[in-house]
Amino acid sequence: MFSIESMGNGLRVVTYEMPQMRSASCAIWIGAGARYETPEISGVSHFIEHILFKGTKKRKDNLRISQAIEGVGGSINGFTDKESTCYLVKVPASEFLLGIDVLADIVLDSLFQDESIERERGVIIEEIKMVRDRPDSWVHEMLEDLVWPDHPMGRSIAGTLDSITAMSKEAILNYFRAFYHPGNIVVSVAGNISQEEVNRVVTGLFQGREGREKKTFAQVDIGVQGPSVRVENRDTKQANIVLGFPGYSRLHPSRYALELLDVVLGQGMSSRLFQEVRVKRGLAYSVGSQYSPHQDTGLLRIYAGVDPERGEDTVEVILEQLAKIRETPITQDELRMAKDFYKGSLSLRLEDTLSLALRHGGHMVLSGKIIPVEEVLERIEAVTAEEIQSVAKDLLRKEKLSLAAVGPFEGEDEMMGVVGSSVL
Repeated sequence: MFSIESMGNGLRVVTYEMPQMRSASCAIWIGAGARYETPEISGVSHFIEHILFKGTKKRKDNLRISQAIEGVGGSINGFTDKESTCYLVKVPASEFLLGIDVLADIVLDSLFQDESIERERGVIIEEIKMVRDRPDSWVHEMLEDLVWPDHPMGRSIAGTLDSITAMSKEAILNYFRAFYHPGNIVVSVAGNISQEEVNRVVTGLFQGREGREKKTFAQVDIGVQGPSVRVENRDTKQANIVLGFPGYSRLHPSRYALELLDVVLGQGMSSRLFQEVRVKRGLAYSVGSQYSPHQDTGLLRIYAGVDPERGEDTVEVILEQLAKIRETPITQDELRMAKDFYKGSLSLRLEDTLSLALRHGGHMVLSGKIIPVEEVLERIEAVTAEEIQSVAKDLLRKEKLSLAAVGPFEGEDEMMGVVGSSVL
């Protein structure tokens, strides 16, 4: 069972004791991501994540940071999302003190040297160009801009070429100081380590650091705007298409019904979309769905990689399947399979220390509480076929649909015609 400790400076510490394991993992979560950024500093959260690995007062460069962890067989990394940034380490349990010291060191005492900032500026610019050059990645950024137009949620986590090029060191440091403080940080640990030792070590590492008031973000206001379609013409051998519907937030009461709707539609080779689009009709090699919950919104996306000449047919079949699941409840056998798939996948994802450290810390920084796995399994088990159909009727509506496509298409009229004529 996990334990939660709140420090006097606002820092929250989550510990999950696993005495049977040989490893220990630590994740330091910051409540700072792309949705907190203005257009002028778009990408700053991700920029900072890069910079923090380039040197600290104790470990002067990236090599010394990586060698400290890799020298004991461990791993260290970081990632940035729409609503948070995370730094993580996994080490043998006997090296836990080293692992958490390195992680806290980069979060609290990075140097922000001019040379490192300029070097990473170039790296991120190349990363932005790489995503832009990959249609299977770029099409998802197009979709998010359609779903959340003129809103930070719709902007790229990496930022834009203009924002990264123009971003000053002062702007970076101002953002860092505003968000990287104990009141906006969660330290999550899982593994063969005691709660008492974790709290003692974390208290020492963050001693003297003052917490401040948390920053707020612009709420998402999804109206009935669609359908909306955006097509980018490229001379590619494969077309990439993604359909999106605004979904439920992280703590929405119907969230688990939507999770199972996602499983039925596009998770795995037994899903409806895989069977209909790929197996029965051979329209696409890659097809599936993904539901991403956020604090006040969510996104259900359906993606496919297809022969450009069969793009319109693929969209038509996908829309037919969405209409079908709206009109007719899934069978009890299908419901049982979806529940077992979800429960089994969750159990497999959480069988190591790093997965649990990430889960618990992510829950705390984004929701302020941790929903135990046992409670999630109970909520999944309680979902009915009628609830899944109700969610489908609420979300899978033509006026809520956004569609993005990259490939050798002449324009948007053809795709809009398919969407407009569908029975969805």
